[in-house]
Amino acid sequence: MDGYHVVSYTAVYEVVEDGWVQARLLELPGVITAAPTQDEAEHLLLDALREYLMSLQDETDPGRREPAETEQKVELAISLRPAS
Repeated sequence: MDGYHVVSYTAVYEVVEDGWVQARLLELPGVITAAPTQDEAEHLLLDALREYLMSLQDETDPGRREPAETEQKVELAISLRPAS
């Protein structure tokens, strides 16, 4: 499909203190969260990834740098499902 790219990350779920589930993305060490259940941890992991990506956007804010000669906005849609 033209213009469609898939970026895959490995979600790791581990039971930690008090039975909570820690969720993290193996390839992005800064994306980590924890919740009482794995289902909740999965949802929070997506939120942690969104926050991580937004923090990168803040660092590259066009107001903080000289604009490139050619720039293009790119949209990213993320869903949580096991890889096939």
